[in-house]
Amino acid sequence: MAGIKITRINHVGIPITDRKKTLPFYRDLLGINVIPSQVDSEKIVWTQLIDGAMIHTIEEAKAWHAAFQVEDIDSTRKALQDAGFEITGDGERHDGQKHLFVNDPDGNRIEFATESGRIKNDRQADEWGYTS
Repeated sequence: MAGIKITRINHVGIPITDRKKTLPFYRDLLGINVIPSQVDSEKIVWTQLIDGAMIHTIEEAKAWHAAFQVEDIDSTRKALQDAGFEITGDGERHDGQKHLFVNDPDGNRIEFATESGRIKNDRQADEWGYTS
């Protein structure tokens, strides 16, 4: 079986109930920068630490997930499928980042993704993470 080469944690998705209640904790107290979201959902606020790792706060109860950055998304897909895991979602974001989702043996949602920022774009976020 081909191995999956994880290079880092890309992001963690954390469910929240209200960005105006929760974002001041991450943005103001913890000092995590709000950045433009690379997906078309007003429920997700993208934030980024200095080292490039991200926290996506998501206004959705079942949004928790961890995302591993991998060297090669195609070989990752093959390794997961060869091991019997069903790909439950996949795609490409506005910045060219390719990603896919599986559930681990305990049912936890796990994402595998290429590096972020592969394609430059002019998306901008306001202080609450709303992106245009």
